Amino acid sequence: MKLVRWIWTRLLTIHERDGNYGKWFMIGFLIVTMTASVIQAVGHPTGATLHAHLTNIAREVSTNGMYFVIWTTGVGALLSFLYIPLPRLFVGSFSYTIYLSATLLIEEESGTLFSYIVGVGYSIVTIVVVLCFIVLFRKKNRSVKISILTGILFLTSMYVVLSDNDNETTSDLESISEENPAQKGDFPYTFFSYGSGEDKYREAFGEGVDIVTPAVDASSFITKWSEERTAFWGFDQSQLPVNGRVWLPEGEGPFPVILIVQGNHTMEYFSASGYDYLGELLASRGFVTITVDQDFINYSNTSGIPDRNYELRAWVILQHVAQLQTMNQTPGNAFYQKIDFDQVGLVGHSRGGQAAQMAADYESFFDDERLLESMDQVKIQGVVALAPTDKRIDGKRPMLDNTSYLLMQGARDGDVTIFRGERQYYQMNLDENEQAFRSSLYIADANHSQFNTNWGRMDSSLPRGLFLSRMQTMEPNDQQQIAKVYISAFFESVLHGDASFEKLFRDYRYGESWLPNTTFVNKYHHANYQSIIEFKRNKVEASDGVITVAEGFDEMDVITPEDRGGNDRPVDAVRLEWKDDVSYTVHLPDDYMKRIGWGSEAGKNGSRERLIFTMANIVGEVEQEKRPEIEVELKTTDGDAVQLPLDDFMPFPPVITTDYTPFGLFDDIFREGKYETSWEPVFQTFEVPLESFEQQNATFNTDNIDEIRLHFRGDAGGILLESVGWGQTP
Repeated sequence: MKLVRWIWTRLLTIHERDGNYGKWFMIGFLIVTMTASVIQAVGHPTGATLHAHLTNIAREVSTNGMYFVIWTTGVGALLSFLYIPLPRLFVGSFSYTIYLSATLLIEEESGTLFSYIVGVGYSIVTIVVVLCFIVLFRKKNRSVKISILTGILFLTSMYVVLSDNDNETTSDLESISEENPAQKGDFPYTFFSYGSGEDKYREAFGEGVDIVTPAVDASSFITKWSEERTAFWGFDQSQLPVNGRVWLPEGEGPFPVILIVQGNHTMEYFSASGYDYLGELLASRGFVTITVDQDFINYSNTSGIPDRNYELRAWVILQHVAQLQTMNQTPGNAFYQKIDFDQVGLVGHSRGGQAAQMAADYESFFDDERLLESMDQVKIQGVVALAPTDKRIDGKRPMLDNTSYLLMQGARDGDVTIFRGERQYYQMNLDENEQAFRSSLYIADANHSQFNTNWGRMDSSLPRGLFLSRMQTMEPNDQQQIAKVYISAFFESVLHGDASFEKLFRDYRYGESWLPNTTFVNKYHHANYQSIIEFKRNKVEASDGVITVAEGFDEMDVITPEDRGGNDRPVDAVRLEWKDDVSYTVHLPDDYMKRIGWGSEAGKNGSRERLIFTMANIVGEVEQEKRPEIEVELKTTDGDAVQLPLDDFMPFPPVITTDYTPFGLFDDIFREGKYETSWEPVFQTFEVPLESFEQQNATFNTDNIDEIRLHFRGDAGGILLESVGWGQTP
């Protein structure tokens, strides 16, 4: 009985040290933990309907309330039993807030240390807010109130200043004379959908579907399809729907067709309509455009993701192509004789970007005779990859064969943080006599999600996504404008044969008036590009008789550059670092120009020839805005020499760095290493027309060039030189 009385006495004294304002702190901690629970519920949906979301939120909030009471009371009782002279309920609710906040982030793989720092910080901020509330509403000291409000205004203004985007592109080039490719064209178009007609959530594929398409069976290679996923969608891997959102130009046709493939996202938050802005634009310019529904393949917090996920995405694309062929041959169908299957383009975002590449190289990944036979009648002319993944599938990566390729990636991408699609850029076969090309665009202020209008601004799900900084990220409309300009121009060039837009891929400044202000880095190689020198594993690979000489460099070695993740890039480069004026020279044999048919005679045939250098800035790791000062000199066997600044043709881009978390303070510990490196070398092509040298010297004969020299001037600097080559304007 004495023990019982003692316990009861100690329980009655739990709150005695919390003071008059203890309840305010407890209420504050309860509110912020409830807020955290709501954020967790929103980031981890268990259903797709409003009722399902509200039920999930209510469950998380009520569970939090129960744990809050148990934890706070338990810690308070323990402190009371131990006679520890602390405000016990305050300590209990404070420690619970830390624990809950940290646990939610640890479950999201946000890094243990980072999660606890955030948990402690979140709890301390709660204390400060409650104290401010008490001061503002319980005290009469006007000066204290003014000080607090002034502090809030100061912090707000600092946030605005720090989040200002000051990256700009400037150019004295004239824009392409053609109209802005992001402007709608002259074709009226009709929107409709095809699909199963049985979708439980999306009317366009359910009761509102316009064309019913048969299901397809993927059970021969998909074995992981949970019961929860089947219950959610109403079908399993043996009855997958073929759903598409269609924008069909009006007119006789046939028209080129473009299929747009979404990436991986939370399954319960649908993504297929997030590319409508592209569908509407492309259809108005004469392309049949279809968004391929893959929501049912995406990740779910309750049911995971199907196995062989990448193959399934590519396989579904091929199933759409097969269904479209059938509909194109069916009288009375809306597609009847509307599609030109010799002119097919694919656009893919994230995992969809890799799936589009795999679909273009379908023979390497699939042996389905029916599918392969249907693809014999299809010519995929171009692939656009938006921030694609690059995972080996059965030890293989896609190989694009004479297929034009456009890669777009944002430097602020918090999901696919590495410039992964660059591997595909080099994993291609382009025959010299073809008109295909490859191009990449690295966008300083673009992120991952904003290419899809349904994905919002966060590149990670809640609550982790709250800690990705958006201060450097451009507005969604600006990022989508870039996508519209480049994707439209790409297919105008590849599928409509309008070569004038190809200037944009060689030099982003031609589209300056169409694009938002940011920093771009672009590469471009046409099929007619020929290498003079490349670098392979500590050696120089040069054309017959070509010799390179480096003079005065402090550092010069052939390396395999690494990306942000510490992975080797697919192509080696020579690292050149200097402190004073130095030069790098390529000596050509006397008969080199005539032997390769390069020079003024070829120029007379209407094609302008140009030297092409592929280089990356590496000095900006410390000095981000520093750019090397380079001059290009050509000499002939006649003794003539002309020297021109490289900036006359293309400015050298700065190193683009990214602070993934606010102010970059926590990048090293957030997600346990994923964001540790703030930059990676990004390569730019520099095209130098030979006619520019002829214009400087009337006697300069490009038939007799025997020396190409790069002069590096001014302060200390460093670059990576990947290759020197030449090509002709197509």
